[in-house]
Amino acid sequence: MTRRAFYILFVLLSVTLGLKAQGYCCDRQGARLEYVRKISKNGETEWRHILNVKDVTKGADGTVVTSFSTFLKANGKPYYKGDIREQVVLRENNDVWVDMEQVTIDYIKGRAGLNATAEAAPSILPADMQPGDTLPQVTGKTKVSLLTFTYRIWDRKVLRRETISVPAGTFDCVVLEERKLESGPGHNRDVLNHTWYCKGVGFVRHDTYIDGKLDTSEILYSIK
Repeated sequence: MTRRAFYILFVLLSVTLGLKAQGYCCDRQGARLEYVRKISKNGETEWRHILNVKDVTKGADGTVVTSFSTFLKANGKPYYKGDIREQVVLRENNDVWVDMEQVTIDYIKGRAGLNATAEAAPSILPADMQPGDTLPQVTGKTKVSLLTFTYRIWDRKVLRRETISVPAGTFDCVVLEERKLESGPGHNRDVLNHTWYCKGVGFVRHDTYIDGKLDTSEILYSIK
């Protein structure tokens, strides 16, 4: 049996047995996920990230999940100027579709309090991704006043399946590797990311590497 055929059989059995299929995001309204991001070289906390799922509604293209992320310094003070709004669409086949254009605009608004414009840049996390799969490249351009910033996310591949234990519990995940290059006036960053995704939860761990060395690690500490 091929991998695709096995997945289709799994979906059919899930429907028959009344099991809920899930995508790689948290779509439970009222859920609260708390992450801690630490700097690898000294073990210090860079931020606490609290993600609140505020609204889950049906839209034309699927289920629209709207969340707000609060970032706090280790001393409890705000890391950014405001909360950052995040919105994804969970399609009927449970693929997670992300409008990176709107994500970028909302990120800049929350981080710096500035208005921005951006080009459309869709990104998809397939519900059936398997080790060895590759995902499409994502490119985008953002303008803040007269300044232009670009980003490119490429070499995106599913490395493996892995059961991972973190303070929030034990989760069955797929591990996605991708490179991200951000360029613009006074800002140039080239990183390699490894992210552990769990169905019904979203990301459980996110590691960032710079020049081949682990720079930061963000881990799920609690989920309610």
